[in-house]
Amino acid sequence: MKEVERKSSVRDFVDAADVRGIFLYRKDGYILTYLRIYPFNLELMGKEERTGVTNNLSATFKDDRKDWDYFSLPREIDMDKYKINLKERYQQEMVIGRRQLLNMMMGQCADLIMNGENYEHQHFIGIWRLGSVSNRTKIEEELASRIKEFETRYRNVGIECEILQESEIVKLCNLFGNSL
Repeated sequence: MKEVERKSSVRDFVDAADVRGIFLYRKDGYILTYLRIYPFNLELMGKEERTGVTNNLSATFKDDRKDWDYFSLPREIDMDKYKINLKERYQQEMVIGRRQLLNMMMGQCADLIMNGENYEHQHFIGIWRLGSVSNRTKIEEELASRIKEFETRYRNVGIECEILQESEIVKLCNLFGNSL
């Protein structure tokens, strides 16, 4: 007897059941929402300002240790557009000093690509709650309020961030299995 071939879908390999709005619904009943924290450089700040930012941010997280996770994922950066832009600018530039700088930048770009060091780290906070059909709306409201609090904590110290929407949550799920 001939076996029937079963087609697999992505949902067979991950625990996600659905993504709607700012929420990821898992098969096991958990509802999650995410905040992306954009890169910032503390080294560009003065010592007092850096101390103030870290102390303020630390203080806001002091008593909040429940049901959230901070994680970072690498993502390969596509350097092709940057490389083409540098090449075009080099060809158009007439000033010798600027041409030399552009040439050095093209060399650095090539080194990054050849060494496999063209990655950026994306930083996220995920929060979750276990829910059921009967209390889903209440949990969604609690999660939306809590992720907004996290966003406010970072924005209050000058760090850009955003609450992920559907398309960004799908991209985040994809980063777990495919960094490209």
